[in-house]
Amino acid sequence: AYAKKALDLNLYFSFAGNLTYRNARNLHETVLNLPLDRILVESESPFMVPAEFRGKRNMPAYISSTVFFLAEMLEMDREELAAQLWKNSCKLFRLPE
Repeated sequence: AYAKKALDLNLYFSFAGNLTYRNARNLHETVLNLPLDRILVESESPFMVPAEFRGKRNMPAYISSTVFFLAEMLEMDREELAAQLWKNSCKLFRLPE
């Protein structure tokens, strides 16, 4: 219900490393029900480290782990997803593609 209201307000959804946690079912369900053009990924450094790096300090370099996980969830090619995420970011921040 919250996501639907946010979509109605033309908002974007950004996911961090906690998306990769097995027990983050609410995030998994949400991301699977969002339009691809409203999804962003962030590093949330130094916190919210992706599951494979748990116990370490988060770094922006780990963002690819979250993107790879998301691509698997969405059954998409990683490069195709990365291109869409870039396009979404440019649109949101009004940057040239």
